[in-house]
Amino acid sequence: MINHMRKKLLLIGMAFSFCLASICTRAQNAGVSADINSDKQAILIGEPLRLTLTIRSTAPNPTFPLFPDSIAHFEVLTRSKLDTVIQGNNWQLQQVVTLTSFDSGHWVIPSLDLPGTNIVTDSLGVDVGYIPMKEGDQIKDIKDIISVNLHVPWWLLIVASVVLVGLIILLVKMLKTKKLAAKAAASPPYEEAIKALEDLPIPMATADIKPYYTSLENVLKRYLSREYQLKTGQLTTSELLMHLTEVIKDADAFSALAEALRLGDAVKFAKFFPDSNWHTQSKDRVRKAIDYLHQTPKAS
Repeated sequence: MINHMRKKLLLIGMAFSFCLASICTRAQNAGVSADINSDKQAILIGEPLRLTLTIRSTAPNPTFPLFPDSIAHFEVLTRSKLDTVIQGNNWQLQQVVTLTSFDSGHWVIPSLDLPGTNIVTDSLGVDVGYIPMKEGDQIKDIKDIISVNLHVPWWLLIVASVVLVGLIILLVKMLKTKKLAAKAAASPPYEEAIKALEDLPIPMATADIKPYYTSLENVLKRYLSREYQLKTGQLTTSELLMHLTEVIKDADAFSALAEALRLGDAVKFAKFFPDSNWHTQSKDRVRKAIDYLHQTPKAS
C-alpha cells in the first residue's frame, strides 16, 4: 500500500514538473517568432545569394541570433546593418546576409537558434551548379597531334643564338640597375601601403570596380611581403587569411578584413557589383588591418 502511494506521488510530481516546464517554455516563447528566407533556391557557382533573417517580438529589445562567419560550402560576402522597426508594442529586427558558394551540389544552410528560447529557424536547401550547356552544343573529340616538318638553316641558328645571348646580357644589366635604384628609393612598407591606399580612387564606373578591388588586395599583399617576407603573390584569399590568423589576434579586425577580401573575390570571379558604400568600407578595413599590423610588435 505504501509503495503504491509512493508511485502515485512520484507520477504526480513528474506530471507537475512537465506541466511547469511547458508553461515556462510557452511563456518564454510567447510573442516571439523567427524566420529566414532566401531570394533564390538555386545559384550558379560564385553567384550571390541573399538571406533575410527576421525576428518579431511583442517584448522590447528582443535578442537577435548571430549569423556565423562561415558555413560549410558557403562563404559570407556581406552583412547589412541590423534594421529595427518598432510599431507600438511590436518589434521587428531584420538583417540581410549575402553568401556565395564555389562548390557544386545540393547544400543546406543550417537552422539558427534564437538565444534565450527554444525557437529555431528553418534550414534552407540551395542547389549550386555550373552554367548549363546551350541546346545544340556538342562535346568534340580531341584531335591528334599534327607533325610539322621544319627545316632551319644552320647559319640562322648561329645568328639567333648570338642575338639571344646579347639580349640576355643586356636584360640582366638592366634588371640589376633597376633593382638597385628601386632599393635606394623605396619607402618603408607602411608608408608605401598607406600612400597607395590614399592614391587609390573610389570607383565611379562599373568597369572600375574589379580593378579597384584587385588593387586593394595587391596593396595588402605587397605590405605583407615587404614587412613579413611572405610570398603572397600566388596566395588565394583563404591561404592569405590562414597566414594572417598568426599575426592578427583581434577577432573583430580579422573578421572585417576577411569580409573585405571575400567581397573582392566575389567581384573578381563572380562579377558581383556591391553597393557604392562598400567600396569605401573595404578600403577602410584594409587600412585598419595595415595599421593594426604596423602597431603590433612582431613575434621574435
